[in-house]
Amino acid sequence: MNVYLSVPMIANRALERARLMAKAITDSGHTIASPWVLGPLETSKSGGADVFQRDKKAAEESDAIVADVTEPSIGVGMELMAAYIAGKKIVLVAKRGRAVSRMLAQMDRKETVEYDSEDDIYRALRRLL
Repeated sequence: MNVYLSVPMIANRALERARLMAKAITDSGHTIASPWVLGPLETSKSGGADVFQRDKKAAEESDAIVADVTEPSIGVGMELMAAYIAGKKIVLVAKRGRAVSRMLAQMDRKETVEYDSEDDIYRALRRLL
């Protein structure tokens, strides 16, 4: 399965959590459709990538999306909407007790992984994927 990993990139970035989620995805035998989220931040000066088109297309063409919604992110929300409209499998990852957007909380066709400790994420994602 080709899995789009959606994580906050500018504000609220949690790179180690993103890498842990990516490891759970790849250890489950799947591929990451968005490897750029695991590297250094892109800047507009680095040229090239049309981030909107690249991310929208990758989210739409993936088999599933795993999204870190522990902290708010407009980009993650947009990627989730693209995947939802395209009919993809949706997995939300959030810290237990953390307020999540009501729009996401009430979304149908989603599965949610709630964690107390970030160590819980790996096991829960492995089971789910």
